[in-house]
Amino acid sequence: MHINLVILKENEVYKKVCMEKIHSDIYIFKWNNVDKDGAYSFKIESSGLSKSFTFSHTVPFSKYFEGSVTDKDNPKPVGGFRENDDILITYDSKEAKFYLKRMHFTKFMVDTSKYGYTSANKVEMPSSFNGWNIYQSELKKVSENIFEILLALDDGFYEYKLVIDGNWVPHGENLKLIVGEMGYLFPKGELGNGTFVYDAKDPFDTQKAIKHNEYELKYLNRSSKKEIEVTLRTQLNDVEKVKIFIEEDEKIQEVYEMERIEDYKYGFDYFKKNVKLKRNPKKFKYYFQLKDGSSIRYFGKNGLVEYDPLEFNIDYDSENFPIFDIPEWSKEAIWYNIFPDRFYNGDKNNDPIYNEFGPEEFKRPSNDNRASLVKDYRWSGYTDELGEFENNDWTSDFEEQKNWEVIKESGIDYSIKYARMYGGDLKGIKEKIPYLKELGITAVWLNPVFFSESNHKYGASDFRHISPDFGTIKLSKTNYNVEISKDNKFGNRSYLDVLDNEKIDSYSELELLRINIVGENRSKNGYFETDDPETWVWTESDLIAVDLIKELHKNGIRVIFDGVFNHSGPRHWSFEDIMVNGKDSKYINWYRFHDFRKHKTIDKNLTEEEAYKIFLENKNNVHYSGWAGFRTLPEFDSFNKDFMEYIFNITKKWLLGPDGKVSENWKEDDGIDGFRLDVPNCLHNQNFWTLWRKVMKETKKDSYITAELWGDARSEINDGLKYDTVMNYEWLKVVIGYFINQGTDFNKEYKLKSSEFFNELKEKRSWYPLQALQSSQNLNGSHDTDRLLSRIVNDKLGRDLEEGKQWDKGYNTIRPDLAEDNHKNTTINWKNSNIKPKDILKLISIFQMTYIGAPMLYYGDEVGMWGATDPYCRKPMLWEEFKYDDETDGTIGSEKTKYSVEPDIDLFNW
Repeated sequence: MHINLVILKENEVYKKVCMEKIHSDIYIFKWNNVDKDGAYSFKIESSGLSKSFTFSHTVPFSKYFEGSVTDKDNPKPVGGFRENDDILITYDSKEAKFYLKRMHFTKFMVDTSKYGYTSANKVEMPSSFNGWNIYQSELKKVSENIFEILLALDDGFYEYKLVIDGNWVPHGENLKLIVGEMGYLFPKGELGNGTFVYDAKDPFDTQKAIKHNEYELKYLNRSSKKEIEVTLRTQLNDVEKVKIFIEEDEKIQEVYEMERIEDYKYGFDYFKKNVKLKRNPKKFKYYFQLKDGSSIRYFGKNGLVEYDPLEFNIDYDSENFPIFDIPEWSKEAIWYNIFPDRFYNGDKNNDPIYNEFGPEEFKRPSNDNRASLVKDYRWSGYTDELGEFENNDWTSDFEEQKNWEVIKESGIDYSIKYARMYGGDLKGIKEKIPYLKELGITAVWLNPVFFSESNHKYGASDFRHISPDFGTIKLSKTNYNVEISKDNKFGNRSYLDVLDNEKIDSYSELELLRINIVGENRSKNGYFETDDPETWVWTESDLIAVDLIKELHKNGIRVIFDGVFNHSGPRHWSFEDIMVNGKDSKYINWYRFHDFRKHKTIDKNLTEEEAYKIFLENKNNVHYSGWAGFRTLPEFDSFNKDFMEYIFNITKKWLLGPDGKVSENWKEDDGIDGFRLDVPNCLHNQNFWTLWRKVMKETKKDSYITAELWGDARSEINDGLKYDTVMNYEWLKVVIGYFINQGTDFNKEYKLKSSEFFNELKEKRSWYPLQALQSSQNLNGSHDTDRLLSRIVNDKLGRDLEEGKQWDKGYNTIRPDLAEDNHKNTTINWKNSNIKPKDILKLISIFQMTYIGAPMLYYGDEVGMWGATDPYCRKPMLWEEFKYDDETDGTIGSEKTKYSVEPDIDLFNW
């Protein structure tokens, strides 16, 4: 079967290629050196038929991305492609699956004259990476005796032969191919034989197996004022012991034995030691002693020597040897992740009156006097077929739907539960601070709280302000005892200073935060703000957030916000300004627009209602890049300097707070303590984070930066230029492998033995600098994963954490203590077992609380909440004060049984 791949950019055909068949049903295309960054979509063409690539999950394209192909002619764009990327594209025609993998291709060249062929017609490369298949490895002829092939291989060691014009060469031993800086470049190590592997197998290769570079953070890390972490690399299983000799200020020499950590992935051993310097040296020097069997060698600036190593000399106070500064408090933190809409409803007066579809999709509410706080013409701007918007009831069966959900879900292939609202807010979090204290929480990460109409708020309408449904919709003349400095460069006035106080009761934050699309204040919101921070105002919802921050701090709890700076929502004020002013907008280059041909100019003399209709049409008719292909998440152009300055100013506003300063006592500070960064690897301009980190640390030295990076993030962390640490999903994968998995085959379902568990953790501890490891968030789940209690009874899923995939495998969503082994993903009959899923959760919690790093709970895990991935991991919090309706089992293909729902107070008190 002949398969063509059509690559589209901005809905136009960008490239059309023939895919290479490597198996009966598997086709690939090696897209070498992507020449334009941005978003791409894909079609498959075969036998006159066309299929489109699509997906339902929201996992970012970092290294790997999976979806499916459908007969529908609407391919979904994937964002995150960067210039010069190498992308392996794989199509499984039998399973209708489509895969993207970011990697580095290897150009392999063969000179046939080395094998006695001064000219040749055909060269093939059967090998260990293609099953020794002679027909899947033909090289391209470049000249009479030069052939080449582009290989899509992971770092590793491979064997191969060449077939030149039908003749296999060389005779005897296979040829070797090494991709990446791997231990395979060097002779095999053998512990105790008294020899040291140093030089590469290839005499022309200058790389050395034994390595230490005092200028790289991964080898010499100043972890605090008096501590250093030192690392030496050797060949795997080559050196038994390494000692480091350190001399401080030419006085006493100290000797320390280093810990050996095996890295089987890359084939090296790493010897590490964290040394507390005993004095306050201005300088220090050191060298290494290596011992294997009865042999001893030394390693210094002059390499591996038998005698007289040249010492590494370090100027301790030099700017060239800075501390990789991560706040001390983050190393001792016990984190709690709160999804605000689902935590606690502390103020029903701010409950949403519409959702992310906007008032234009709903009929004006007839029984809610707050409906008048949205202008009449905004209601039902598109259609009123959904009827009136209703929030879902906190204690209702999660499977129960409101009328608008039933209508909206008709004919679509996903659940509209993603868009429902429950009314949780910031006052609710404040009310539950005693609960957090009783739980022992010392830091909270709030999922996005900036203005947005969605429940998750990952598509912001305004980073300057807190969302009214988390603060207040109707104004009240209250300042919440918040002091605003007149010298604050990022907002020196409150809403009370800029609005007519006599009309306060008639104002709506929902309207005040919208930009004017006609009139003399066109392009400004109701507070007369622009991108200039001197125009910024502290809204009442902002003050409610500051009040929460202050109360958390007073109770010894740090707080970080979610920084979603890769994209916004389509109602972001800058995006809406573009919808109004078109290419004349000041912000036109903040986004990545592709097609403006159908944009209509909005005449300044139109009425608001007339202008609004054109405004909505423009939103539907322009084309732009959206994160993961979602039109609801337009991507920023992170190279744009004005956009960068806007985000830098936003960062400063929320770090400093209304008083515009950093308090000496953090418990008296009114600014946040840092950010969790959403999909930071998706920004096209990765240098943005280096500049942003500098802003963060210069504004508030003790601020914390954690990044959503799902895999091995050494390349992102170990230069010390971007983030402090990561959300440690890799730790969670190892935990699942040991405590949960039940498989015996070596795959993702494999149950780790104790020794394997120990060794894998040990290896992953070697990935990052000590302080990054100490402050990493060892999470038991998040808003993007299934609940850990449910994963325990889905023990055949293996380590996969990717959102959405579990549904393809028929996730067992039943209340975990009722799970039985008649489900394909469950191997234990928990219903009739003396040991319950929560007993396994307790074991994991003990390990989590005692392992290096900062443990992080996802709201509700402490009371036994369960569920699959989004939206089922985002159910309303279970509180003892409420009585909940019975829940319907949502497992695909199961009988719809019902069971009771209540918080597990025994688990909480354990």
